[in-house]
Amino acid sequence: GKEYFFICARWLDQHEDDGKIERELFAQEQDGAGVSPLIGYKIEVMTADRRGAGTDANVTMSVYGSQGKVEDIKLSNSRNNFERAATDVFGFESEDLGDLQKIRIGHDGAGFGSGWFLDKVIITNPRTNVKSYFLCGRWL
Repeated sequence: GKEYFFICARWLDQHEDDGKIERELFAQEQDGAGVSPLIGYKIEVMTADRRGAGTDANVTMSVYGSQGKVEDIKLSNSRNNFERAATDVFGFESEDLGDLQKIRIGHDGAGFGSGWFLDKVIITNPRTNVKSYFLCGRWL
């Protein structure tokens, strides 16, 4: 029979690395070498320039492509994100998702006045330099 390996090599700790305590692992044919190398996708999130557009709520996003999906990406870092007229940059690693088809983005409603006017999201595949645009232009 064929032998497969599931390599993680990342923290499973809320206080280390990206704070995730769950990982999606993909089958590999060799110990330590992935069949499909990971891609470090870049996410740019633009909040609209509108009164009260920003939010302090916790924002998550899922990305769906023709070759796979990544769910529940926490969009957070040490900065004050999702403020009026701001562009916030995040990233995630995944096997090649193929042509990006859709995203699902939202927040948990935490904080006072948690409504958020999302302008758009741009996701870049650095391997191909292809940018995928997801327009919103509405309150979430």
